[in-house]
This record gives sequence, structure tokens and C-alpha cells, in this order.
Amino acid sequence: MRAALFAASLLAAGAAQAEGYALFNQSSLARAAALPALNAAPVLAAGESRTQIALDWSSEYYEAQSGAESLSLDAETQRYALRYRRGFGGSVVSVNGWEWGLELPLLSSGGGSLDSLIENWHDAFGLPNGGRENAPRDRYLIRYQRNGQTLLNLSEGDSGLGDARLSLAAALGERWVVRALLQLPTGDADRLSGGHAGGALWADYSLGLGETERYRLSLSGGLSASATGGPLGELQQPLVAVAGASFSGPLWPSLLGATEAVVQLDAHSALYQDSELEPLGDDSLQLAFGLRLPTRLGRLELAIQEDLAVYTAPDFTLHFALAFGGGQ
Repeated sequence: MRAALFAASLLAAGAAQAEGYALFNQSSLARAAALPALNAAPVLAAGESRTQIALDWSSEYYEAQSGAESLSLDAETQRYALRYRRGFGGSVVSVNGWEWGLELPLLSSGGGSLDSLIENWHDAFGLPNGGRENAPRDRYLIRYQRNGQTLLNLSEGDSGLGDARLSLAAALGERWVVRALLQLPTGDADRLSGGHAGGALWADYSLGLGETERYRLSLSGGLSASATGGPLGELQQPLVAVAGASFSGPLWPSLLGATEAVVQLDAHSALYQDSELEPLGDDSLQLAFGLRLPTRLGRLELAIQEDLAVYTAPDFTLHFALAFGGGQ
């Protein structure tokens, strides 16, 4: 899968006028990496701004031992994010528009209350619970042992600031957007809320489908680089390939008006090395699907994200977002 991810990043080398969700891997162990939210919205016009408030509520469970390693990962996290974007400048050479952005995340982790909901969801669709039903209800435990040493042992949740992010985007024609991300280490690496400086460079390519191009397909790919450190710093991969795709369009125009359906795939190569445990050593693939609809307050997003690669991301994430201002 690493070869496929790298090839995708080359084919889509950049960022596009995508119409997906601002989502990425919400795993506690993934916060050490500067993973970008691919498939972002189109670059705003000069002087136009947009604000979004979002909640990503995720639950993860994994418990296994392999050789000299053992990992218990049982946690629930609410990630609140305030995002601001603003277009600026004009046409310069082949650049049709510029945009800068800021994201401030707040994380709250603990045992949570989603266990029953997730088990019922999995039962309804015939999906495995992976042993979640046998674990203590609403427990918070993150413990990693390697070669007889305990490198990570958290049994109480915490709340605090995650890693703040700055972004810059340049629109190249109607279909291509090149994007860059700078992640600031404002979180706490020991508490798995961030604390890692890093950045990403990627590109999005968007394409309208149908006679009126009401349906949109977008492809994204690039690279993420992060400073290694924290409890698992010696195992962390400093460079990670990222790729994504999204498809969006009207859900039932005659009945639901401007309501859109969105399906999105996000992938990245392994975040850690020298590990046989899936959350550490495997490539990741996530699927998100949901609705985007206009309201009096702004554009509302409702989605569910699932872990397709199994154990490489939270097996269940609820996404809620409300955007207002220009470029909705």
C-alpha cells in the first residue's frame, strides 16, 4: 500500500478545489504527525473570509500483543476546532488567487460514552467490534510496552490545546490548488495532544462531472514531515505520504434542494516504524460519508468516518461542522 500511496501523491501532487470534509486521522497516536485535511474547499476570492467551527468526536479501541510489543488503546476524544480562512492578492504569473488560514484545536480525552452506540452500529451492519464488547465500559487507557519497558501509560483523560495550524494555498487555474501547512507544537506530547512541529505540502485536483458539473470529484496527494519526539519519538516516521479523494453532489434536488452528499477517502503511510502492531506500523485508510446542507446560520456538515484499514484509526468518528461567511 505504501507504493500506491506514494504513486497517488505524485499523480495528485498538490491541493485542489475539493469539496470534502476537513477530516484526517483522529487517532491518539496520529497526533504526533502533521497530517493535513485534504480535499479542502476552493480558494476564496481576495477579501473574502470564512469561519468554521467543528467537532470531531472519535472512539478508538485496540488491544494486542506481538513479540516484544503490547498495546492497549481504549479512548474517546472530542476535538473542537475553530478555523478561519481569508483570500488575498490577485493574479500573479499563473496563480489565480491566494488564501491563508488558521486553525486552533481544543482536545478533550477520556473514557467517554460512545461504546454502546458503536457496538450497536457495528451489530446493525454486521461489522466486528474487535473485542470492544469484552473491555471495561467507558474506560480510558493508552499503554504501550516494548522490550520489557513501558514507554506510554495513560489512564486518565485530559483537556487542553492541540497543535495550532497555519495554512497557505495558491489556486493554479480552475482545477489545481497547491497547499502548504505549518503545524506549531502548542499541544502536549506526553499527553498525546500534539506537541510536534511539522508541515505538509500537497495538491488538490478537482473535476466537475455531468452536463452541469453539479457533481465533483477531487484527488489530493503530497507529503507530511514532522519533528520526532515524545514517548514514541524513536519509532516515529519523520516523513509520511498522504493521499485522498472525495465525491460530492446534490442528494435529491427536487426534494432536498441544495443538500449535498459527500463521500471521502483519506490515506497515509505508516506513522511509526519497526512495529508489527497495526496502529503503529500499518498504512491507514479512512472512509467518511455524510451530508452538507444550508441552514440559516451557515453551511452545516454531518458525517461519519470509519477505519477501513482496521485498527489504524478510530473505528468511529462523528463529524459536525458549521461554516459561515464567504465561500460557503
